[in-house]
Parts: sequence; structure tokens; C-alpha cells
Amino acid sequence: MNGSSAIIIHKNKILLFHRDDIPTIPYPDHWQLPGGGIEKGETPLVALKRELTEEVSFVPRDINFLGKLKTKNGLAYLYLSFVDDKEAKQFKHGEGEGQEIGFFTIDEALKLKLQPAIKDRFIKSKSEIEEAMKNKTVSKL
Repeated sequence: MNGSSAIIIHKNKILLFHRDDIPTIPYPDHWQLPGGGIEKGETPLVALKRELTEEVSFVPRDINFLGKLKTKNGLAYLYLSFVDDKEAKQFKHGEGEGQEIGFFTIDEALKLKLQPAIKDRFIKSKSEIEEAMKNKTVSKL
């Protein structure tokens, strides 16, 4: 199944979503980027906005497409948004969705039980992500 996710950055921290601890879902009790599956008839961006509304109760004003990656389950569309203090305060854990949300530095995130593909990407791209945070620009991730 194809999916869309967002790297949402506020003050050099990335917003993460803590999945439910239900054994029947993929990666129960893991942290991941907010996002999810693309439903029939949705574009990747429409799916992302729906998932953000459900999981973190807010869609940032500026969302930029970073690219797509092939996964074992389909395509993963990745987006990026830098948010200011006003927008960051709008994020709230979505009722009935997962366990919690939070902003974390890369080092803090790597201490969490991260979804394996996210953990691998954070490890492989740590310096690029930190550079992107510092400059508020992205060349590649």
C-alpha cells in the first residue's frame, strides 16, 4: 500500500506519532512520522492532510514534497514542513489515534522505539537532517 508521511520540524525537533500498542497493526507501540496509507481516489498530498488531521489535529500552512521512496509495500511519499511557534501550538494528539505525539531531536528520537525504516533513515541521514534543520532548507534526505 502506498503511503504519505511528513517531517514536521519546529526549533530543530521533529514531530513524531506514537502508534497504538495493538498486536494486529504493523509496528505496534512504535514511534513514526505522522502520516499513513493513501486511500482509493486520494492523491498523496490529500492523504497526508487527512492523516495529519486525524493523528495530530492540524495541517501546517507550508508542506513541501521531498520525494518518493520504494518500499516493500509500495511507494512512500515524503513531505517536509517547518513550523513556527504559532503553528507548533496547534498540534494535538488526535482522539482515538495512537498514544501520543511529541517533538524530538534526532538524538532523542533514536532513543525511542522507532519504526525500523524511520530509525534507519534517521541514522543514515542524521547530519543531513540536522543541517536541514539549521538552514531550514533541504537538498536531499
